[in-house]
Amino acid sequence: MAHAADSQPETTGPVAASEAPAAPGRWAKFTDNPLLAILGTATVGLLIFTLTRTDDHISRLDDRVDAGFAAVDARFAAQDVKIDALDAKIDALDLKLTALIPALNATHEIEAALEGRFLDPNPDLNRTEPDRERLN
Repeated sequence: MAHAADSQPETTGPVAASEAPAAPGRWAKFTDNPLLAILGTATVGLLIFTLTRTDDHISRLDDRVDAGFAAVDARFAAQDVKIDALDAKIDALDLKLTALIPALNATHEIEAALEGRFLDPNPDLNRTEPDRERLN
């Protein structure tokens, strides 16, 4: 009985390119070598750990910046309250001065009457300068 290997013709010629053994890929190297697989896994784990820590640091930094802006906004609000109080005081002074001016004018009229001069409450703008001097 003949063996199956004996019945196949032998190929003594050069091996065709399609029959050449495939070179192992990069991933095949990792699966074949446990040290490379462990180091690759550790590297990926460290990368993920670093990115997570960086994200936590950025989140905390963002919270600190937001707190700083809130403090600045609170100071601006306090300054607005002070400015409003000063505006109220200025308005009160304006009212007092508005009331004081007619009183000062009345005082001037009283002094003029005591001195014997009469002030014209409605001076006529059409009068000439000599006419005004004659009235006083």
